[in-house]
Amino acid sequence: MNDRFTTRLAPGQALTLAAARAPRRLVVTAGRLWLTVSGASADHWLCAGEGLTLAARQEVVVEAWPEASFQLLQPAAQQQAVAKPARGWRMNLLAPA
Repeated sequence: MNDRFTTRLAPGQALTLAAARAPRRLVVTAGRLWLTVSGASADHWLCAGEGLTLAARQEVVVEAWPEASFQLLQPAAQQQAVAKPARGWRMNLLAPA
């Protein structure tokens, strides 16, 4: 994961993070957060150093208690693998006879 969104919430400030197409990781860098995640049966409390993985299409409301900073990590674009011949093998293209 390489794209980061970092924010700081003032005491009692709340923020809604819209749903995304891909999973994301929310990591608290300072303070404490109260999270309400769409589709979850219970709320979450996270302290500095703790994180939570959000599934694709999950919206979350975060609130600082009393204040907090967090990073929202998004997955790096996946690179497509390129087929290569196995080591020690030689590829020969034969013309049809």
